[in-house]
Amino acid sequence: MDRILKLPFGEMPGSAFVGLATTDTFVHGWDLAQATGQKPNFDSELAGALLAGSRQAIQDSFRGPDGKSPFGPEQKAPAGASTADQLAAFLGRSV
Repeated sequence: MDRILKLPFGEMPGSAFVGLATTDTFVHGWDLAQATGQKPNFDSELAGALLAGSRQAIQDSFRGPDGKSPFGPEQKAPAGASTADQLAAFLGRSV
């Protein structure tokens, strides 16, 4: 997990890459659930950990128009939103 990985977009420790891959898989699962009208029971503790890690790792410079930046602008999650919905909103999804 401490080994530095060389990726097309830069270098990072293995632990950071695992967090990135987990967040990517989790939020695309959220996308699929939304697209198919499902209300999944995502693990709140995992979503909270991924949200905390994303808040630390994602800089404003990573946000911009769809297709031009990795993330869209942060969206506001509605009051009472699940942790998974809060993560999706932070990553630019409309909740």
